Amino acid sequence: MTGGFEPPVVVGLDLGTQSTRCLAFDGRGRHLVTASRPTPMRRLADGGEYDPQLLWTTAESCLGEAIAALPHGAPVAGIAVASIGETCVLVDADGRATAPALLWYDRRTEAAAAAIEARIGRERLFALTGHRVDPTFGLCKLMWMRDNWPEAFRRARRVLNVADWIAFQLCGSAATDFTLASRTLVLDIRARRWSQEILDALGFSRELFAPLAAGGRPLGPARPALAAALGLARPPIVGVGGHDHLCGMFAAGAARSGMLLDSMGTAEAFVQGLAQPLSDPAILDRGYFQGRIEADRQLAYIGAGINASGGAIEWFRDLFAPGISHAELIAEAEEVPAGAGGVSFLPHLASAPPPDPDVAARGAFVGLTTGTPRGMLFRAILEGLAFEARRIIDGMAHIAGVLPPEDIRLIGGSSRNRLFVEIKASVLGRALTILDEPEATALGAALLGGLAAGVWPDLDGALAALDQPHHEVLPNPRWAETYERAYREVHLQLAPALRNINRSIAGHEPPRGPLADKAQTDQ
Repeated sequence: MTGGFEPPVVVGLDLGTQSTRCLAFDGRGRHLVTASRPTPMRRLADGGEYDPQLLWTTAESCLGEAIAALPHGAPVAGIAVASIGETCVLVDADGRATAPALLWYDRRTEAAAAAIEARIGRERLFALTGHRVDPTFGLCKLMWMRDNWPEAFRRARRVLNVADWIAFQLCGSAATDFTLASRTLVLDIRARRWSQEILDALGFSRELFAPLAAGGRPLGPARPALAAALGLARPPIVGVGGHDHLCGMFAAGAARSGMLLDSMGTAEAFVQGLAQPLSDPAILDRGYFQGRIEADRQLAYIGAGINASGGAIEWFRDLFAPGISHAELIAEAEEVPAGAGGVSFLPHLASAPPPDPDVAARGAFVGLTTGTPRGMLFRAILEGLAFEARRIIDGMAHIAGVLPPEDIRLIGGSSRNRLFVEIKASVLGRALTILDEPEATALGAALLGGLAAGVWPDLDGALAALDQPHHEVLPNPRWAETYERAYREVHLQLAPALRNINRSIAGHEPPRGPLADKAQTDQ
């Protein structure tokens, strides 16, 4: 734990695909302690499953370790949970899970997705939810479980997202926030309620779904037995949490109309706040997603993701630089001029993102020679990811109702790569603001816990009270002309040039690798 702290303590739990983390922060938002465990899962050929009880015991273990590292008697005021989206837990009348929970990227739900679209219609679903059908959505998983695990479904009285399930275990009350509800394909995005039309069309009871609530609303105190086991004098208040990327948006101060969050993880998410949901049907074909955000203000958002961003970097390290540190690779790339000596990288290792989504797309290096060194390849990867970010952000601004972002803020592991961020700033032609706290998702959850406990009156008050440093990275003017030419003359031409080739080799696709397992369309 760091030296002194300013009470009270607020706690954020972050349940991610790969790891579960619990972080405690003081009243100034300063990071005190961290506890982490691998997120337990069972991988299958076409996806995988979580044991909901193991998810809870893992979260509980992290919470216990974090609380134990605080000074004895430290007042823990509030706690909230951030989690992956799209994974849902069936819960019986006694509060127990009746079945495993499908991993968010499980592909067994593809037939269910097709059935939903056939029953309701593509355009009607978009009008109600703001989405096109995707097999990852919670509703597709719910249909699959009803068809394949009928006994478990029959006993279910509630369906909860992962963050909802952990909060329910903490305090015994259940609610779903709007950021997670937006990933179910059941939220009426304009009416801000569960869509009775969708539920009736598919034969689901409205009572199966938890009440909708804004992030940061108090659910109630933690269970007394749990608080006693943790050694807490008073049970902390449990607040409604949310989707991991959107919780990171709260921490970065980006939950405002016109601001864009770039969450740079294994996958990379771009989320821009909007005053209202969008009606432009171009969203359907261009592959963007949208949803609702509610804490102390009502917002909508539009977003997109690069499925393999940090994942592409790790793929390269595993293949070409085993045992080599990130710092060494970055140093090699810094020796290479902008433009990577004519080498270009198309980062479609796990499909192509908006505004031209293509599940048959493949990644590619072009411009290789026998003299191409490793540092040149690594710089080409960073530049290719930056070019793809520009395509996504520029494509958003071509949708009716979306303006170019006023401010772009970065969080996530790859935002610590100074060269990568400077390349991205130069490609985008604008300054980028980086939140120095590496665990922004957990901090965002902790802020929601603090709101629930009354530590701060609203998000603006919380952000004003935080001692959270950030810094700007400016474009490198010496790189601007090179990147503009490479973007227009090379990068924008690569995907169209390779499209037919990728179609022709689609039937020879190798087994799904770890990038496919980690890929996400929206996070």
